[in-house]
Amino acid sequence: ERIVAARCVPCHAAKPTQAGFNEAPKGLALDTRAAIVANAQRIGEQSVSTRAMPLGNLTGMTDDERATLGAWIAAGAKPD
Repeated sequence: ERIVAARCVPCHAAKPTQAGFNEAPKGLALDTRAAIVANAQRIGEQSVSTRAMPLGNLTGMTDDERATLGAWIAAGAKPD
């Protein structure tokens, strides 16, 4: 959850804080625990499997953070 908050939520929020984003891309807001858990598989596909997100790695997600996210999703994406 901490990784998603730091690396995804600047763009994927009801009110993005990342410059250049007026709304969450594809309407996907991840600024609640429930939204993160509900979209865990999608997060894994985009940020772990394909590494397409964060877009251009704008928020600087590290390989360790990607591995941690992948492990959390593989373990069932339970809220922490």
